[in-house]
Amino acid sequence: MALAVASERADSGNGLGTDLGSPQIRGYVFSIAMKYVKDEEAAADVTQEALLLAHRHRDSFRGDARFSTWLYRVAATTALMYLRRQRRLGRELPSSGRVDDEDGECVLDRRADPGPSPEGCACECELMARVREGVAALGDKYVPIFWMRYLEGYTETEIAERLGLTLATVKTRAHRARLAARACLEQPPAGDTLARAA
Repeated sequence: MALAVASERADSGNGLGTDLGSPQIRGYVFSIAMKYVKDEEAAADVTQEALLLAHRHRDSFRGDARFSTWLYRVAATTALMYLRRQRRLGRELPSSGRVDDEDGECVLDRRADPGPSPEGCACECELMARVREGVAALGDKYVPIFWMRYLEGYTETEIAERLGLTLATVKTRAHRARLAARACLEQPPAGDTLARAA
């Protein structure tokens, strides 16, 4: 009863109401979910999950703000968590080890592309060497963080756990290493006289 009184007082005048089962509330939450996930089926899942969370945690609504504001935060947080889950799942291989493309063909069964030309390989090796030198110039503590973050695709949280560092330390070192790598790539190579003349 306290929720209904507090929410009516906090939500007066917006016409949304506080009945979590109403079509207006469902439509409101669905529109918020669509802003984040951009897919109707996923937005429907997020809407369902957000409404369940709102119902489960309805006692946390204090009435300091409008009910619609509280519900917006619940829906937005649920949508962001859904996106994080999808991103994490996209990096993992299925337990069977089989990855199929859109046609149902196993990706691992396809023939490999012929790959880049020898010139392309040489250019890529040169760029990687320049990046390696630039990051190494910062010191040994930056190198593993840079490689884990930007080449192996680990998140900062995963790196912090693996290396036993704080998240802030990992973020700082990754940022500094990325800036050093970028600076190395923006400079012309040591033997490139044409780039210096231009």
